[in-house]
Parts: sequence; structure tokens; C-alpha cells
Amino acid sequence: TTTPTTTTEEPGWREKQEVLLRLNDTVISPSANNRTPDTIWLFFNRIPRTGGQTLVSLMKSLSADLDYQHQEHVYRTPWQRLMSEDEQKNLATWFEYNFWPKSYDRFSLYINFTQHRSQYVTLRPAYITVVRDPVEKYISYFRFKRVDHERVKLEMAVKEKQRPGSGRTWYWKKLEECVSGDDPECDFSPGSRSFSSAVPFFCGQYEQCLKLGDPWALQKAKYQAEYDYSVVGLAEEWNTTLAVLEEYLPMFFQGARQRYWSQEFEAERQVNKNPKKYSEVPEKIIKLLKERMGPEYELYEFLRQRLHLQYKHIASRLAAPTTAFTTTSNVPRFAIWDRMDIEFSN
Repeated sequence: TTTPTTTTEEPGWREKQEVLLRLNDTVISPSANNRTPDTIWLFFNRIPRTGGQTLVSLMKSLSADLDYQHQEHVYRTPWQRLMSEDEQKNLATWFEYNFWPKSYDRFSLYINFTQHRSQYVTLRPAYITVVRDPVEKYISYFRFKRVDHERVKLEMAVKEKQRPGSGRTWYWKKLEECVSGDDPECDFSPGSRSFSSAVPFFCGQYEQCLKLGDPWALQKAKYQAEYDYSVVGLAEEWNTTLAVLEEYLPMFFQGARQRYWSQEFEAERQVNKNPKKYSEVPEKIIKLLKERMGPEYELYEFLRQRLHLQYKHIASRLAAPTTAFTTTSNVPRFAIWDRMDIEFSN
């Protein structure tokens, strides 16, 4: 069972509880508020095909200069997004044993770290993620599953075991046929489960969060995004995303735009890009997908408005003259023994 937290209340805690108590009857509006808690930890719960690996590469590049460590999740299975209570608790405990600024990325649905943290811990990780136009993301996800070598091997092996020949049928399946037909892979019927939707990544580790078109899941996703995420970026608005990350999370993203557009980072800007070329998706298929993804677009528009409000809030600071980003060579550094002494003494 989860140990109840006895720590002091975080700023805005009472407001969050009041909204949560009447969640179904509340209109949640996006704001420019900086929801970053007082913390040295950052959790990037990645959503597939939204440019996440590029952001991870940027964080790893910045970490040496900003003196934090980035940890990429090591996957024992292809997708570990839905976690047990014990797994969520273990992740919260893992953060608690890190006494140095640490960022961590993982394909995971939202986790309530306040609920799962230890009794006397006062910190929780800050949250970030990136979203993408729902139809563009879905098309990219459908195609990339058939390009990623390890994913293809696993999918085909499972399907061939169920019915010989079905693996090859899956591999050569066309998006247009899948969407316009009654194929289960492209099922958007209300109540069906989906990991391709962004909604459960914000809603959390509940069965109801996985159900397409569920009103409560959409409302909970908006609530979590507004009250628990420091920044939710847009893949289509990368410069805006980086600018807000720099201002709202300087411990992890100071100098992000300068580094991203630097020559040394050029090769990382297109990481994980699908190498295959495809013909354009027919307009009727795009229209059909948009009609079926109404809740997804409602969440996407909510997050787009929120990012724009945050960017507007920092516009005056962005207009001010900037200085060159300090690099590793002239940042005071701790020796390895200094780090160990700090960690062991805490």
C-alpha cells in the first residue's frame, strides 16, 4: 500500500483539490501559470512519434553544461506505459535516491508522484512532454511500427503464432485500407482501448483513461496537464516550445535554443526520422481520421492554447538582449570525489 504523504502543502495544492472534487462539473481553462515545483528532478513522459528523441538528445547535450544527469529508460519489453502500483512506487523511490539534479525519460502514462512518494520526502519531479497534431502523429505511428526493426520482428512473430500468414498481412497493410475498413488496428469506436491517443498519457494509470472518447478521461487529462505539467510542447512549434522550456525550467533547459540550432547539434535534429518515402494520404482519409479523433483534437487545442499563453507571458523577457550560453569549459565543476561526498553525506 502507498504510504500517505505528511509533507507540507505545495503552492496551489488547495486549488487543485477543489477542482478535482468537482472535476466533472468544472470548465478547466489553460493558463500561463508556471506549475514547476521546487525540485531537482524532471520527468519526461514521452508520447510516441512526437519528436521525443530529439528532445532527449538535447537534454543529454545540455546536461554536461548545466551539471545535471539524464537517465534514459532501459526497456525490457517494447512498451511499458501502463505500470502497476508497485512499479509506480519504485519509480518515485528511484527519484528519491538521487541527490543530484536528474532528468529521466520514459514512454509512460502519467504517474502521481505526490501520491507515491515516501512519507517524509518534500520533492516531486517536474513534468514535461511534447504533443503533435493527432492525425499526423497517428499516421507517423502507424508507419513507424512497420519500419522499426525490433518492433516489426516482435509484431510479426506474435501474429504469425496466432495465425500463420497474418504477420505478413499486417506488415503490408495500407493505412488507407485500415482506416476506411473495419480493421481492429484502426478502431476508434468509443470505449475501445488505445495507446496511440495522447489522452491516457496525461490522464494516468487508470483503466478508464485508456478508453477512447471517455469524457472523464479527457477532463482528467486537461486537469493533469494544467496543474501538474510545467510545459507541454508542440512538435509543430519547436522554437516556441524551447523558449518556454528555457524560461520555466532553466535548471534543465538554459541555452536550449542556442544549442538546438548550433552546428554541433545538427545531426540530432532529425533523429528517429522515418527513412521511407510515402505518397500523400488522401484528403478523405485525413477527414475521416479527424472526425474520429474529436476528443484528441480537443486536448491538443487546449495544450496549444496553454503553450501560447506561456509564450506570451515571457515575451518581454525574450525581447531582452541575451548573452552567449556558458559551456563546459568555463563552468566551475565538482570533482568526482566531491560528488560522492555530497551523495554519501545525504
